[in-house]
Amino acid sequence: MALGVMAISLVTLLASRDAAVEHAHETSRNVTAVLVSNIARTIETSDNSLRALIAALDKPAVQALDPDLRHELLFDRTAAEYVTGMGVTDNKGRLIDGCCSSSHIWDFSDRDYFIAHRQSANVGLYVSSVYRARSRPGAQSIAMTRRVSQPDGSFGGVAIVAIDVEYFKRLLAKLNVGPNGITAIVRTDGTLVARNPPISQARLVNLGNSPTFPRMVNHDSGFYSAPSISDGVLRLYTFQRVPGTPLIAVVAPAEIDVLSSWKRLSWIVGVSASSVSLAFCTVVWLLAFALRDHAKTQVLLTELTQTDPLTGLRNRRALDEVLENEWRRLQRGDGSLSLLFVDADNFKQYNDRHGHAQGDIALKHLAECINRHVRRHGDLAARYGGEEFVVVLPDTDKTGAAQIAEAIRQEVEHGRPTVPSGAIPPFTVSIGCATGRRSLPSSLDELTNSADLALYAAKRSGRNAVVSADDTAASPQPQN
Repeated sequence: MALGVMAISLVTLLASRDAAVEHAHETSRNVTAVLVSNIARTIETSDNSLRALIAALDKPAVQALDPDLRHELLFDRTAAEYVTGMGVTDNKGRLIDGCCSSSHIWDFSDRDYFIAHRQSANVGLYVSSVYRARSRPGAQSIAMTRRVSQPDGSFGGVAIVAIDVEYFKRLLAKLNVGPNGITAIVRTDGTLVARNPPISQARLVNLGNSPTFPRMVNHDSGFYSAPSISDGVLRLYTFQRVPGTPLIAVVAPAEIDVLSSWKRLSWIVGVSASSVSLAFCTVVWLLAFALRDHAKTQVLLTELTQTDPLTGLRNRRALDEVLENEWRRLQRGDGSLSLLFVDADNFKQYNDRHGHAQGDIALKHLAECINRHVRRHGDLAARYGGEEFVVVLPDTDKTGAAQIAEAIRQEVEHGRPTVPSGAIPPFTVSIGCATGRRSLPSSLDELTNSADLALYAAKRSGRNAVVSADDTAASPQPQN
């Protein structure tokens, strides 16, 4: 039962752990969806601005405008808070015009977005890697760009909308994923766009080196658990790709934070279940000891009530119980049951001559002689009363019973046991034997009466003899 309680507690705790992880995943998935929605909306707005800029540049009326007026028309009203720059380059990468000024000498031909559009006309919207803005020293940005084509379809330059990385950092800063959790925006090439909390340059690593990063690259969304390659913390990563871009939004609470409440619950349940189980086992153990002691006491009491205190043999009560059981068993089978009635010869005169103390020693000696020859399982030796003893021999025929009786008689006659006061005076015994089978004799009383008659016949024959009930038809005449 204690193991059952512990097992149920363990199963319950494991189920609650899985539920805690699933709840964290569901929460992270919702947070990730909101983050992706905000970024996608920003990307869409920037793309619309790029399309409007390219369409305006293609209009002859716009091209014929005064440069200052055209700059004001195209760029002065593009002041979204996340846009840090907007402009157009020629086919050499030189900035033609932009929101920062009507003329600049910056060359963007080395930027990844310029190279991508120059090499292919089918790139569409391009999201660049993070770079340091030349117009704002030290600031980091990413560019949303589209190709500008000449009327003949040749490469004419690039339209650019630059978004400050701080915009992404502010988005991530609004999300709380626990003391050890992180939120991040990464590119499919493994480079980090933004992370909360920020990570030092010394610990910055390319996520492409992580063995689990391909899961993010090869799936639009997903969930997995893995240690971080930057700090080794085990986190539960939920990720989702920003549609149409190489950007991936990541929400990763630390497992230690997710399971902190579960661990507290585990301690409470574990200690409680262990305490209950221990208390239960202790009570059962104490009860078992009490029952064992009680059983021992019962056995001892039974022994005392069924044992003759002088000789250590069974008493009359035990004899009657065994005789009844053996007689019933005899009626169910084809075996045999023999009885020996043993009586010390002239024991009253023995006590008068040597004293009752010496008589008690003689009875103990007689009991030991009987015990030495009644050794089989099921055999029973009992003191019937005074100097009379009865031996019950299940599954023993007439011949076997006579042999045992004779062995007892000879040992009593010729044995000379000694006690501290010296050798005990000799004495002899007379033994009557009777053997019964199923339905013969018809009752237990008849069998015991036959053994008693045989004992009387042994005494009449001169004592110190063994007589079988089948060998005599004499009527009983009591003898001392």
